[in-house]
Amino acid sequence: AAEKAVEDLEEASIKYNIPDWDDSGTIKHEEMVLITQSLKEMRQIMSNYVGIVRSDLRLERALQRLEILYKETDSLYKSSKITMQICELRNMINVAYLVIKMAKARKKSIGLHYNIDHQ
Repeated sequence: AAEKAVEDLEEASIKYNIPDWDDSGTIKHEEMVLITQSLKEMRQIMSNYVGIVRSDLRLERALQRLEILYKETDSLYKSSKITMQICELRNMINVAYLVIKMAKARKKSIGLHYNIDHQ
């Protein structure tokens, strides 16, 4: 299997003609407070609803609140020149979403995955 993978890798053609990022039609946001406030909200959502002690209701509420933040951040991302801060916020929201979805899927309380509805 490893030899086949090496053969396939040698035969693979990598395209290096990736176009440059086109940020025409976007603006440079001076409103850094939008990003910092969203970051604070996301941290509070995760701390208050998805902390050590969880419940199905808290997880659902966290998911609803996070969806609002995601939509706001996505809109800001699409209309702004890309910055490290907006990318970090976007990535953190995506990770928070995955954590919540996995916590909702877990039906056993084990270690740090403690849900008062599934004892």
